[in-house]
Amino acid sequence: MTSWRFWRWTPSVDEALFSRAARASGAVAFAIDLETARFSGRVGELGLLKPDYKLDDIINMLAPGDREDFTAALVAGDIDLRVRLVGEEGAVRYLRFIGSRIENGSVSGLVLPAGRFSVDARDQLDRETRISDAVEGGEILAHYQPIIALETGALAGFEALARWDRPGVGIIGPDDFLSLADDMDLLGAIGDQVREMAARDLSAWRQTAASAPLFMAANASVGELLADGFAERLIAAISGAGLRAGTYKLEIAETEIMREPDRAAAVLTQLKAAGIQIALDDFGTGYSSLSRLDQFSFDTVKIDRYFVRAMSTSASATKVVESVLQLAKHYGMTVVAEGIESADTAEQLAAMGCDFGQGFRYAGAVAPELAAEIVRAGLPGRIRSPMGGAQA
Repeated sequence: MTSWRFWRWTPSVDEALFSRAARASGAVAFAIDLETARFSGRVGELGLLKPDYKLDDIINMLAPGDREDFTAALVAGDIDLRVRLVGEEGAVRYLRFIGSRIENGSVSGLVLPAGRFSVDARDQLDRETRISDAVEGGEILAHYQPIIALETGALAGFEALARWDRPGVGIIGPDDFLSLADDMDLLGAIGDQVREMAARDLSAWRQTAASAPLFMAANASVGELLADGFAERLIAAISGAGLRAGTYKLEIAETEIMREPDRAAAVLTQLKAAGIQIALDDFGTGYSSLSRLDQFSFDTVKIDRYFVRAMSTSASATKVVESVLQLAKHYGMTVVAEGIESADTAEQLAAMGCDFGQGFRYAGAVAPELAAEIVRAGLPGRIRSPMGGAQA
């Protein structure tokens, strides 16, 4: 991924632009860089909004004394290079759009005016740059939340969750960066990294504790699922890690999968044929029909944490959980309950026939090193059977 390169106006040109054209509207001026038109001739495809001006005209009209500062931007011939005046919010969106053009080679850079973004706009651009650098620089990590077999209390597997190990800051949770990463079209790259790490780590743990029948679960959005090459990349990652069929689960949220059910079903069929199990995440929050459940042939259903947490105070939530368990058993699926926070809830779910559970009752998501230790020795005093069995 190519980093964005920024050039700035000289102060006098910056001032001239705003005093003549944009002061009243509070607009931000910027232009596409020189080499774009010179070599690709594709500037016209960018659909610039009015008012727009040829860069050469702007220099002649507003800052003739600064022409030497733009020598590098001017080459022989007619360069259809334009400047656009937009508001701050529009500028941030436009920069994101131009970033994709930089990636495919149709744009080589941007020219930005110095000092015209507010603190919030500059902060957003800074966050976007840092996230992009994090994806490129190996700062995205997988942390792992244990999944427990409720009947025995044994460690059954892990769910891989994205974390950002930001230098000088520490571990940052997904709520603080995944939404922005999605806006930047980086969610797929982050997801690929996490899913590949999860496959490698599970392979390493199984070698050190070969008798442990562990599985790994990792998430994907429907956008990722339907992206070109997704299935091939995931299959290659799992195969490269040497994992046996049935030990890797891909989780897709119910609300996500119903957006493109037919296309998603085709990809999931390809994954299942390669030995990857499919889990329906956050079940109960969407509108899946029985026929759709049968169409997708899920291996696992995960009960949304809202219903699990509400069981202690809501009879209707308990009814929902019971219904999900009955439905899953009818289709031959295993069930994972998310958000278990108390021993009472764990015991109730186990008595109802729920197969697996995860939540702060056992552990949150932990670093790979601690997950490896859990595989080896368990979590003393925390991972235990809600039915009174031996500690894992």
